[in-house]
Amino acid sequence: MQVKDLTVNDPFGGRLRALDLSLFVGIASQSQDGDRRSWLAVQRSVRRPSGYIYLEIGSHLGGSIQQHLLDPWCQQIISIDKRPLSQPDDRGKPSYYEGNSTARMMENLRQVAPDQLSKVTCYDSDTKDIPPGSVPWAPDFCFIDGEHTHAAVLAHFDFCLSVCAPNAAICFHDDHVTFRALEAIVSSLRHRGIQFTARKLEESTFGIFLRDCVAPDDPHIRHCSQDGARWFRGRRLRTLVPTSLQPFARFVFRWLNGTSVPA
Repeated sequence: MQVKDLTVNDPFGGRLRALDLSLFVGIASQSQDGDRRSWLAVQRSVRRPSGYIYLEIGSHLGGSIQQHLLDPWCQQIISIDKRPLSQPDDRGKPSYYEGNSTARMMENLRQVAPDQLSKVTCYDSDTKDIPPGSVPWAPDFCFIDGEHTHAAVLAHFDFCLSVCAPNAAICFHDDHVTFRALEAIVSSLRHRGIQFTARKLEESTFGIFLRDCVAPDDPHIRHCSQDGARWFRGRRLRTLVPTSLQPFARFVFRWLNGTSVPA
């Protein structure tokens, strides 16, 4: 891959350092400000003047691609989306995506940065139909926001793990829906002896940072996230204990662990 001649003059980097949420105004995204701050914090930690690669599973309108499209240090963007009009969801009813097409997404991106579209490569496929060896670039940042079912999240993570750079960041959206799959992924990584750091980021984002990924040291992530294992304990509590008993369960948890239970 030919690396662009990038200079030290980096005005876009200033916007990232400020976690400038106006980077998301071009295309609507089903995300909250906390999600967006977390995504920008990961982006600023993995980017470098020699370039970085971004991969996303479940792109829909392109709302979580636009900040990478605008980044001159982003070399390539890989979008994987089988483009269903509806798909299963672990919340119990299908999710619908009206007008879901790559052409629509690319037109949205064209309005954001028409001169940067050449760095976007689209796969209108499920990850199971894409041979990992056919992906020509190793992503430094993978974002998983496709089908929100246990099996799909596991499959999408395994695909990302097979193609990403050794020190990549892999983030998930809607973690409150797929937390059981995330817990299984963390357990699997431990079993396989793969070094990683798992952090619950703001809003509905969860991050797995492989090996020597520097993202956990980002000031925003360091101060606005919590240990993944602790968050899993809190989610299990919310799932298993009736709402009326949760205050008591939280008290017991604090008494046993000398800490508080995360939301």
